Amino acid sequence: MNYLLNKIIEEVKNTERTADEIIKDADDKAEKIINNAHEEADKLIEKIKEEAKKEGKMIIEREEESARIEADNIIKNCKREKEELGKNSLKNIDKAVKIVIKKVMEEK
Repeated sequence: MNYLLNKIIEEVKNTERTADEIIKDADDKAEKIINNAHEEADKLIEKIKEEAKKEGKMIIEREEESARIEADNIIKNCKREKEELGKNSLKNIDKAVKIVIKKVMEEK
């Protein structure tokens, strides 16, 4: 009877050890899964940051190009207006010279 009781106690201890090993194994695996999840999340965050930087850079480049085109158009328009003003002022100078000559002639 003692032998049978010792045998049962030994089996319970073995079962407890096995259960402890299974629990430790499960804890280790869970910790690895959690660590991997953190690493993957960190990688994903870095990837998203890089993509956001690239997208921001592309937006800035597009806007800069748009601003350059707009500035070029403004410059072209200003040059055209300057030429027109120059032509108009030459016409006005001609008129002014004619008026001055006419007044000078009238005074004589």
